[in-house]
Amino acid sequence: MKVIQVGPEGIHLSNYCSSIFPLIGEFGYIGESKCNISGTNSSLVAPFRGSNIFNWIQSYFKILKYLKNENPDILHIHQVNRLAFFVCLAAQRFNIPLVTTAWGSDVLIVPQKSFLHRFIAQYVIKNSLAVTGDSQQMISVIHQLSPNQSNLHCIQYGISPVQSVLKEKIIYSNRLHKPLYRIDLIIKLFAEFYSKHKDWKLVIGAEGEQTASLKLLAQSLLPESAVEFTGWLNAEQNASWYSKASIYITLPESDGTSVSLLEAMSADCLPIVPDLAVSAEWINSGINGIVYNPKLNPIEEALKLDADVCRKTNQKLIAERALKSATIMQFYAIYKSALK
Repeated sequence: MKVIQVGPEGIHLSNYCSSIFPLIGEFGYIGESKCNISGTNSSLVAPFRGSNIFNWIQSYFKILKYLKNENPDILHIHQVNRLAFFVCLAAQRFNIPLVTTAWGSDVLIVPQKSFLHRFIAQYVIKNSLAVTGDSQQMISVIHQLSPNQSNLHCIQYGISPVQSVLKEKIIYSNRLHKPLYRIDLIIKLFAEFYSKHKDWKLVIGAEGEQTASLKLLAQSLLPESAVEFTGWLNAEQNASWYSKASIYITLPESDGTSVSLLEAMSADCLPIVPDLAVSAEWINSGINGIVYNPKLNPIEEALKLDADVCRKTNQKLIAERALKSATIMQFYAIYKSALK
C-alpha cells in the first residue's frame, strides 16, 4: 500500500508517519515546506501561502505531475486548508481515494472567516471518502459543514504514554507562542499564584511569533528564577518535563483534543484546560483536572484536587481512548476500507 501524507511538516505528523509506516510499507509527502520526516520515499514542496494566484497554479500543476508519477493508493490530508483543497482537486483527476483528518481550528474557526474559507472546508470534506477528527465537537462541526458526509470517525493520533517520576513544584506549558494559545494569560495567572507560592516554577516550552514579547512580560512580572523558557524541545526533553511537572496548563481559545494534554495526563500531571466543549470530553473539573474559570486562579484550584483520584482517572482514560497502539490501527482500517 502506498499512501501520500499531505500537511504541515511537524512533530505530530512525523510521529503519525513513524507509527503507520510499518503497516503500509511506502509513503510520500506533500507539504508547503521541505519534508524532514524519516522514512519518506518521495516528497513534494507545493506552497499556497500568500495571495499570488500564479504561484498557486504553478504548485497545483506540480501536484498533478507528482501524483501521476507516484500513482499512490491513498492520499491522507492532515489539516483542512488551501493545500488540502488543491490536493483534493488533483486527486479527483486521478480517482485517488482521499482520507482527511481535521486538526481543530481548520474546521472550528477558519470556515467562519469568509465564504471562500467555508467553501474550501466543505469541498474537501465532501470529496473525502472518510474524515476524522479528534473530538466529538469537531465531528459535530464537520457534519454541519457537510451534512451528506456520513463516514466520520472520532480518532486520536494517539500517544505513547510518558512515565512519571518524583513530582516537583513545576507548572509546565508547551503550546506554540501564538495569540491562539494565550501563553500571556498563563504567565499572568502564574504571577498571581507565585505571589503566595514562591517555591513554584513555571516552565514554558516551544517558541513562536510571541516569544520575545512573552519573555518581556515574564520579566516584568516575575523574578528570573521563577520562570524558564526552554525553546524547542525534542521528544525526550519534552517527556522529561511532563514526568517531573506537577501541573500541566493549556488555555487556547479554540482547540481539538491536544496531544500535549494527553501526554501530560499519561505522566500524572494535574491538568488545567480551557472552558471549551472539547475539554468536557476529557476533564471533569474538580475531579481529574481544572476547567478554567476567569473568576478563580486555576493553579490555586489545581492544588485542591485529590491527586490520587485525578491520576487514577486520567490513567484509565488514556488507556481506554488515547494509546497509539490502538488508534493507529483505526487509521489503518480506514485505509483498507478506502481501497475497497
